[in-house]
Amino acid sequence: MPAEGLQLTPARRVLIAATACIVAALLAGPAARLPALMIILLVAPGYLVERALPPPGPHPLERLALWVGLSLALIALLYQWLWLFGIALSDAGLTLLVAGVALAAVARAWQEHGARPPDAAPAGTTTVYWVLMALICGLTLWTRFEQISALALPAWVDSVHHALMVRVATETGMAPSSLEPYMPVRELPYHWGYHVFTASLVRLSQLALPETMLWSGQILNALHAPLAGALAITLWRRPWAALGAAAVAGLISFMPAYYVSWGRYTQLTGLLLLPGLAWAWQRGMDGCRGGWMQAALLLAGLSLIHVRVLIFGLGMLAAMSMVRAVRVGRPQLRAAIFGATAAGAAALALTAPWLAMLLRRALLPAMARPASLVLDGGYNAINLGILWVGHNPWLAALALLALLGGLRRRATAAAVLPLWVALLLVPANPGLLGYVLPLFGLPLALYGARERRWPALALGVAALAAGPLLFRAPSTWLINNDAVIISLFLPISVAIGGGAASFVIWVQHRAPARLCPAIGPAAATLIAVLAIWGASQLRSVVNESTVLATPADRAAVEWVAANTPGDARFLINATHWLGAADRATDGGWWLLPLAGRWTSTPPVLFTYGPPEYVRATIERSEALEAYRPGDEQAIRDLIARDGIDYLYFGPKPGPLRPEVFTALPGFTTVYSRDGVTILAVGSQS
Repeated sequence: MPAEGLQLTPARRVLIAATACIVAALLAGPAARLPALMIILLVAPGYLVERALPPPGPHPLERLALWVGLSLALIALLYQWLWLFGIALSDAGLTLLVAGVALAAVARAWQEHGARPPDAAPAGTTTVYWVLMALICGLTLWTRFEQISALALPAWVDSVHHALMVRVATETGMAPSSLEPYMPVRELPYHWGYHVFTASLVRLSQLALPETMLWSGQILNALHAPLAGALAITLWRRPWAALGAAAVAGLISFMPAYYVSWGRYTQLTGLLLLPGLAWAWQRGMDGCRGGWMQAALLLAGLSLIHVRVLIFGLGMLAAMSMVRAVRVGRPQLRAAIFGATAAGAAALALTAPWLAMLLRRALLPAMARPASLVLDGGYNAINLGILWVGHNPWLAALALLALLGGLRRRATAAAVLPLWVALLLVPANPGLLGYVLPLFGLPLALYGARERRWPALALGVAALAAGPLLFRAPSTWLINNDAVIISLFLPISVAIGGGAASFVIWVQHRAPARLCPAIGPAAATLIAVLAIWGASQLRSVVNESTVLATPADRAAVEWVAANTPGDARFLINATHWLGAADRATDGGWWLLPLAGRWTSTPPVLFTYGPPEYVRATIERSEALEAYRPGDEQAIRDLIARDGIDYLYFGPKPGPLRPEVFTALPGFTTVYSRDGVTILAVGSQS
């Protein structure tokens, strides 16, 4: 072996130490194994691809964003293609695959950090810079785990069906396109990239499913801090913009921290791909073929992780492309259009199996019934409580000031960010096009008529004609205002980060020479103080009204799993939630994803089942929701008709109360602990 292959450079010593720590964590037990596995799964696959498709990112945070995004995309794509051919990934196969990727990444890193001089540090970064970034990221991670310290199970509605999909993927070793035997749902047109990633963690770490979801979800949430910083660097081209963006996204903005209250793990994961996608797209427009290839992988993976976030990502790319188009010549523009088209075509080819099922199971039925696409007006109403929650008014004002300052300096980011937000709001509110199109159509038509440019004239007239028709255009289920609002933390944090960095530079250029040396330390101190203050404010974000399951519920679910037949059927309390779907009122809803027991109100994915199953489920839940004292016979008839074996009552009250049934013949208490009561029906006693 050449001498360079054995030389212990400083980077190689760090690599050895990091590898030893990860190996020790893998051997220590499930709790320590989980973060070690997340480092491997979120870094190693993307690192190998990034090194194979040059050029490398000019800043370490941009490289991290690319590694995370590519890794998540590659895991989702792997499961998709295995699913297409009916191949299940066994525990041994998964372990060998992950070990092989990890070893390949270590070998590549060892080779990369050999005897050659290390890469120069990114311009504008210092030891203070990295200490501040570590402080922000560390405090962000601490707050995220503080926020879940009192949770026995993940919160709210989405968490329940996410857990079921993770369970199916864990047990089958395949993408959860079918929920059988738990629910009669086949060819499920629901993005499952997050679920196969989490299922891989469950299988490799041997940690319980609830802890895996909670802990990994908070780690993914904390990653938004450095990755928002990466996006700020990509758009503003100022490394110090990353500190402001990271501090806002991680420690000051209420979002994405509040996602844990909703169990919005899929949208949270999808948004992590956007910073890497922006960098890859930018490199592609700069003429790098590897950038287009990376963008294709990220777009393909994003479609499997969250379709709605894919739309957000396309809006970001459209904004970047439009701003770029007005600044380059025709040759560069033609090359960019060709590269973007090729990247889009490659992304479509990579996800062809998934898109074919999505077309067959969701899009074609929706096109056959266009009314099903239309959102109820109330569902798409702007929730001012979410829009202005926490420090959002101040953050919005600061972002606006930063963008105005950037526009004055003709900064690219100052044009991209508001255009991106506009491109998000228009799909959620198509009626806005009725106002926007005439503004563009009239000058375009006048220009075409004056210059005799007939295509421009035709487009202008078409825009003028279409405007009035779109005033009342309805919103669709694909994207709504709430989904946009809770994602605005990303462009807002990036805008503030860029504005803060620009302000510091402006002050340095105008301050007296004797004060210049103090400006940097003062700015660093301010960032540190804001980070610590933000962490103290953000320790608790979980809304108690979204916590359905208590520790008593979890203990009862574990008792059910150990002491009742696998085919036992449970009646649980239900209440109205959204559209035709009801939700449970307590932790009894977790009986299906954790204990595998049938429940009268299943997770909301039941709506993808056969029509007769969906109709029967809705009628059953509505009957439970409508229960009033004196309707006991109707409930007894329902129990007999549906073959119910047990009744579950959690600590949180619902329409049905245990004391009503304990006084009736045929019901026997088999479990009563800490506010949870389980009654057996008939022979089950």
